[in-house]
Amino acid sequence: MPNVIYGIIDDLSVFLGIPFSPKDRIGSFHSSGIEDIFLQWEYRFFNRKRIDCTLQATVVANVQFPTGSSAKNPPTGNGSFTYFLGTTVAYMSSNWYAFASPGTNLTTSHSGSQTGNSYLYQCGVARYIAPLSPKGWIFDFMVEFDGTYSEKNKVHGVKNPNSGGNIIFITPSIWISSDHLIIQWGVSVPLIQALNGEQKKIICSTASTLGFGVQF
Repeated sequence: MPNVIYGIIDDLSVFLGIPFSPKDRIGSFHSSGIEDIFLQWEYRFFNRKRIDCTLQATVVANVQFPTGSSAKNPPTGNGSFTYFLGTTVAYMSSNWYAFASPGTNLTTSHSGSQTGNSYLYQCGVARYIAPLSPKGWIFDFMVEFDGTYSEKNKVHGVKNPNSGGNIIFITPSIWISSDHLIIQWGVSVPLIQALNGEQKKIICSTASTLGFGVQF
């Protein structure tokens, strides 16, 4: 996923994300392609620095554009504009990073169809691997738990009983970064899939991130 991050001031940044799914699989169905592009703002309202660690908290808001496809199986987008609001809490030290980030996606309707709102709860921990980090670079091994509870989809106001539910992924990944470049690659495997009605279950998915940071 190509990303561009721009630091407006020390506590405020804007983030352009262009997510791309190389391969998603649900049962015998496969899909790939660009997902919903989003423009995100993040404001840091708490920053406590100590000798050996830093605690931070931010508020996050974004708008997601309907560039993906809701017709694919599995879908690569919602098919309509979506708005996100959430927060993050993070702990950072020289060797460890941990975070938690709840949030919600509020969807809109398009041609009588509306994807259900979703509620996200995520947390993760990362460990700095010094032997694999050349000068000026950071190599981390990260494990994330990504949960999403989704409401049922609607078609002309009628709820689809075979939609929505709760799913939790575990995602081990590697993170490589410098002052201006971020690379992340991981594999997500579902731990819990409590889906409504009859839905194909997800086997696994891969995700990658390529980000560029610019600050003037």
